[in-house]
Amino acid sequence: MQDESGVIRRIAWREICPWLIIFRSFRLSISLPVLLLATAGWVLTPLGDVVANMLLLGNEASTSTTWLPETVSATQVRQLGVTLAEMPNPIRSVYEHLLSSPAKLLTTPMSAKTTGYHLVCSLWNIAVWSFFAVAICRIAAVQFGRQERVDLRSAIHYAAQKYAWSVAAPLFPIIGILLAGIPIALLGALMRLDAGVFAAGLLWPFALVGGLIMAVLLFGLVAGWPLMWPTISSEHQGDAFEAFSRTYSYVFQRPLQYLFYGIVALLFGAISWLLVSYISEGVILLASNAASWGAGTERMNALRQDGLPGVLGFGPNLIDAFEFLVRIIAVAFNFSFFFCISTAIYLVLRRDVDRTDFDDVFMEDDHDQYSLPPLKPNADGVPGVSDEAKVANEPASGPAASGDSDDATSA
Repeated sequence: MQDESGVIRRIAWREICPWLIIFRSFRLSISLPVLLLATAGWVLTPLGDVVANMLLLGNEASTSTTWLPETVSATQVRQLGVTLAEMPNPIRSVYEHLLSSPAKLLTTPMSAKTTGYHLVCSLWNIAVWSFFAVAICRIAAVQFGRQERVDLRSAIHYAAQKYAWSVAAPLFPIIGILLAGIPIALLGALMRLDAGVFAAGLLWPFALVGGLIMAVLLFGLVAGWPLMWPTISSEHQGDAFEAFSRTYSYVFQRPLQYLFYGIVALLFGAISWLLVSYISEGVILLASNAASWGAGTERMNALRQDGLPGVLGFGPNLIDAFEFLVRIIAVAFNFSFFFCISTAIYLVLRRDVDRTDFDDVFMEDDHDQYSLPPLKPNADGVPGVSDEAKVANEPASGPAASGDSDDATSA
């Protein structure tokens, strides 16, 4: 018999390179429940921009958010002429859409109306994605961590339960920035006086300390906010305090690892979006070309013209609407991919920093399964297990159970 000691039969890549779970994000992000959540969130996202524009700007400026950002065109699909450098990236796209208004609030001098416009857009994006992102992250956390599936209804229910904390989590550092900036603003008001300038010079070291606090909070928020909603989706406590503390802890304790995971996510996201964009535009292009085999090229070109009367004009509008829906779903992939891969990165960082296994993801059923039965006082006031709880915790009846009972009785 041959000695098979030392023969490698299986490589535990999950233990050797735990960050490889990042590459499982694509398959999960194109699943139907995750795409439905991302599509719903993406459809609602521009509505806040439109309403804020109408109420505060009076349509003086075009909205900054559209339902269809840059995608691969049908011409590029025919020519296969898109490179990774030219390709929109899910990570970059989501950052631009969700952080553009907050960035302008902090960096650009604006009028009161424009400030209100960007403030409404920022709060609307938080309100929308605090729900849909947590639902997506919940599905991803259970799938990546415990190798289990969460149905769409359970994910929505969980996101609804955690909604208040999800909204509060990104606002925590913003409130801290404002509180740190108020004393500096008061010092600036003092500088309106000539003597106040001298006093401000003496107190300026304290202003620099306040600026340092603001910079740390702002950097942690910009770099780490994608980890906040995965925290709420994974942990037993799952509140804004834990999301804030874990996010800043992971970002500042493992900055190089976080940067490495971010670079991997950028490269993988570019390739994934290239595939999704080509497929979506290819679906539209192939369907149109196949229809032209029967209708003819001239007829198809004529139907694409505007101003067609009656039913002849309604049909092409329906075709455009369905093609628009395909592109909407393709763009929503950016968000599904972003939050799935953010959850994977969170689980890897949590494993590195806190030594927590991937499968340590909070499940409500676990609490019910391992909890003690409720105690109920008897007539003498002594607490004990109620009869209903005893019946519920008794093992299933059967030959083995009855045999054990008989043995115990005879003993």
